[in-house]
Amino acid sequence: MFAPFARFETDAPVPGDADTDWAALAAEAVAAAMGADGIRGPVHLNLPLREPLSGPLPAVLDAAPGPVPVAAASDAVVLERGPRTVVIAGADAGPAAEEVAYAGSWPLIAEIVSGARYGRLLVHGYRRLLRAEELGGRVERAVVLGHPTLSREVAGLLSRTDVEVVAVRRGGEALDLNGRTRAVGAVGVAEGERDRVWLGAWMEASAAEAVDLSEAAPDQGGLFSPDPEARGRAVKAELDAVRRPLDRELLVDAVWRATWPHDRLLFGSSRLVRVADAVLGGKKVPVHANRGLAGIDGTVATGIGIAVASQEGGAPGVTRVLLGDVALLHDVGSLLLPADEPAPRIQVIVGNDGGGTIFDALEVAGVAPASDLDRAFYTPHSADLAALAAAYGWEHRRVTTRTALDQVLVAPVAGPQLIEVPLER
Repeated sequence: MFAPFARFETDAPVPGDADTDWAALAAEAVAAAMGADGIRGPVHLNLPLREPLSGPLPAVLDAAPGPVPVAAASDAVVLERGPRTVVIAGADAGPAAEEVAYAGSWPLIAEIVSGARYGRLLVHGYRRLLRAEELGGRVERAVVLGHPTLSREVAGLLSRTDVEVVAVRRGGEALDLNGRTRAVGAVGVAEGERDRVWLGAWMEASAAEAVDLSEAAPDQGGLFSPDPEARGRAVKAELDAVRRPLDRELLVDAVWRATWPHDRLLFGSSRLVRVADAVLGGKKVPVHANRGLAGIDGTVATGIGIAVASQEGGAPGVTRVLLGDVALLHDVGSLLLPADEPAPRIQVIVGNDGGGTIFDALEVAGVAPASDLDRAFYTPHSADLAALAAAYGWEHRRVTTRTALDQVLVAPVAGPQLIEVPLER
């Protein structure tokens, strides 16, 4: 089923049954995985062995690692400036997307999981703007880096046959929603006149779409007013701000603000990543995500791997995993950490609304019986996350206000923490 996505595959003979050059086979597989032909991707080696699977390694398999192959020079194209262009950054796009947008003076539509959500050309509220006929309706060319998955508006744009789509391919499934997408290895931008009118229209609309979730500044005049009523109102406003309960927007905003370039942030495939994509601004931080048909598989394990790798050699920083309760429970076994390995500096932040409310946005939520939705989609639960954390030896914190969450996120992290944020259904 997955053979078309493998860069190389083979069923190897049993050692001793054939005169196999194992070092050459290994080198061929690694070269294919690293992109010796220009496109990186997975390889599959089926290596059969006879029992007993113990004892010394056969001499034929005892080989030292070889040199790491160098990826082949990819096919690069230079884009002319003429068509009205947007740059779309999907998962794993990285800084290259921002660089292309800057070079072309083109609007940058960057998903929150792209690693390119920053810079002066970043478009806020891109979903609504793509639906606007005067902006999204006039796009003539889209340059795509990474794999966009978070919005129907982007998919709709890339499906239009009147839009030229140029997709930078790095491996895996080719992107071709309109049947005429051109796959390239890299893109550059030709010299020429910048379309300031096109860019200006997007930037003006983007500024109006920006979301500010900051609390209002304290009323200093009211707090120090000689009028008891005015002073009481100001004090109440400050207390209300401190006690303000968390919702999804405030949760993603707090995590985003607490994360810096020396940290790592992993978004789970939960409702929260779509909220983050809708409301968060630009910031140059390392962002990761597992996307695809089974996006919640192994989210906790992925986060632990990122944490262990990023702190190797004494590097600073914290890895934060932001996910929903169903995604956590789907991979709860990964909370079990080996006793003989260093504890990762990781905060797994769980928005717990008691079930998979990500499905609220699907059309089926408006037509299916409530009992069917609960059983087949929402999968409500009553799991005790504090007990789970204790069972696996993780520190558990349950926070209900923005102030408390900010304090937990900026406090020193010595080991694994499970931070539970209760949310309304």
